[in-house]
Amino acid sequence: MLSTPWITCLWPGLSELWVRGRWTGLVWALGFTLLLNAALVSKGVWPELGNVWIRSGLWYLALGFWLTNSVWMGIRIASGSLDAIDTSIDQLYQSAQTAYLKGQWYQAEAVLLRLLRREPGDAEALLMLATLKRHTKQYDEAREALDKLERLDASRRWWFEIHREKQLLTEREEAETEAQATSSKTKADNLGEQNAERGGPSLPEAA
Repeated sequence: MLSTPWITCLWPGLSELWVRGRWTGLVWALGFTLLLNAALVSKGVWPELGNVWIRSGLWYLALGFWLTNSVWMGIRIASGSLDAIDTSIDQLYQSAQTAYLKGQWYQAEAVLLRLLRREPGDAEALLMLATLKRHTKQYDEAREALDKLERLDASRRWWFEIHREKQLLTEREEAETEAQATSSKTKADNLGEQNAERGGPSLPEAA
């Protein structure tokens, strides 16, 4: 389970971005960065760009933004609401992992989908879902899960696993295609032998 460090409250959006990798956290962090830079530039670099009311307003806005976020995130961390979310997600992941290891594919899939509805950017859950889809021969959905995983910033940590999973998918698909071709050829050969034994034309002759 992830715990949220208090220091992340000091920058708006950092708690969501650093600990959970959520895009909303990135939006808030960038927004505050732009606002703070604008205040700094208007005060120390180009004070002639605006009057004193604009410069003061930018600083008050940045300060208000910072204070509101810090207090709000501090309250959420102190109350345990953020860690409670992590606990619930962690429990869902462990439940899915247990079902997966037991070979209960569809039960594991149901739990993973429930987890991903709450936390769409969970890289570990997406990777497990892709592996599970491969085991249940849902190859297109497995690749779709891997594509979603690759679009996440956290995917860099899982580069080897993603590459390996794609390789296993390709090998499984090629093996099934070859098996189907062999099966079709065997059936055709058997049918030809049966026709020959009955005195009927073989498949090439009938064609």
